[in-house]
Amino acid sequence: MTTQLPSKEQVFEKLESLVTDAYQFACSLDIGEERTEAFELYEALRRMQRRGAASEMLAATNPLIRPGMMDYDSDCYEDWGEDEGDD
Repeated sequence: MTTQLPSKEQVFEKLESLVTDAYQFACSLDIGEERTEAFELYEALRRMQRRGAASEMLAATNPLIRPGMMDYDSDCYEDWGEDEGDD
């Protein structure tokens, strides 16, 4: 028995359905912190539908994969680890 993996189209259809559900849920709430949080979740899910959004999100939230993060030639590493009072 092999399990058939979902296709790219099926994954995006599920995401679209989830975005719709998140929006409807957020709209159903009374004004307040919970509604604001629900709309933030909706907005994050909605943005995931855009091409390239996943890599943008990962780059913004994970400094280890941010381009240029470990640029040891930059000035910010020049005196790293040295105390100012050691002159």
